Amino acid sequence: MDFLNISKSELESLLVSSKDGDSKAFAKISGHVREISYSYFLSKHRAHKIINKDDVDDLATNVYIAFAEQYHKIDAIENWLRRVLFLTFVRWYKQTNLKRTVELNEEITADDSNLRTDEGFDLSAILKALDTVSEEKQEIVKLRFWGDLKFSEIAIKLNKNEAAIKKMFYRTIEEIKNKLE
Repeated sequence: MDFLNISKSELESLLVSSKDGDSKAFAKISGHVREISYSYFLSKHRAHKIINKDDVDDLATNVYIAFAEQYHKIDAIENWLRRVLFLTFVRWYKQTNLKRTVELNEEITADDSNLRTDEGFDLSAILKALDTVSEEKQEIVKLRFWGDLKFSEIAIKLNKNEAAIKKMFYRTIEEIKNKLE
């Protein structure tokens, strides 16, 4: 398989020379690894999976650094490169999605088409009751309802145990319910 403008066999030859201490071969293969990485992440940017182009540079640099740290242990450059590119992207993607902030709309009115007022909910009373609980409890409830996050995602976002998040959520709902009665 060819990578951009270098063959697999040429990459393997440069890797062997680099392991033997040839600094010119190391500089050349490092440049190729950086170029291949940049091309891979740029394709993810073009596919709108990476929004910020600066992240393309950062991710390519991360792969370059990983190569510089591990080149002496690499046996099959093609397999290593594919694995590291994929895992670097997946790790970044997961971290980025967890960091996205959820915009909460607290100014919902009774005539909002998403509300089912026929069930007898008084949204303003619920929001007032929600305002009386701690900030942490409010955040959990808002992330669950407005942010549409799972308990596991809330736990990661708040750096807490999932069981503790569930317990606090249900206790908070019960607390709000009691305040409304």
